[in-house]
Amino acid sequence: MKKAIALVLLAALALTGAFGDFLWFKIRNPVADIEKRAQARLNHEEKAIAELVMSYYAVKYGYSKDGAPLKDAYKKMSEQEYTNAVTQAAKLCRNDAAKGFYRMGKAGEKLLKAIIQTIEDAAKATGDYIDKKSEQYDKKK
Repeated sequence: MKKAIALVLLAALALTGAFGDFLWFKIRNPVADIEKRAQARLNHEEKAIAELVMSYYAVKYGYSKDGAPLKDAYKKMSEQEYTNAVTQAAKLCRNDAAKGFYRMGKAGEKLLKAIIQTIEDAAKATGDYIDKKSEQYDKKK
């Protein structure tokens, strides 16, 4: 009887150790995270736009190559990359213009992709502009 109890305790400890790493693993649910950021439930078209934005960032960051599943790409993103993607998706999926483009079908999807790229380019250009002007200010000092 003591051996059986010892075996059960040993098995319980082994399982706890095996699942210990799993408990620390963070499961990412983009739609739920975007809804939390947008502070609203997303309807069907908003979810589709959010998924489009998230897939764009998965490709941009290089995690969705050769047909890799998006859920794997989300797991590979750093916390900063994932947060940025969720933030941008939350902004765009609630935008009425983006919804209008989505309703246009394939052509609208291309426009949405162009908008996402333009937003990224503008953010980068703004950062570069600020850095350049800051350096000019420091040189004048």
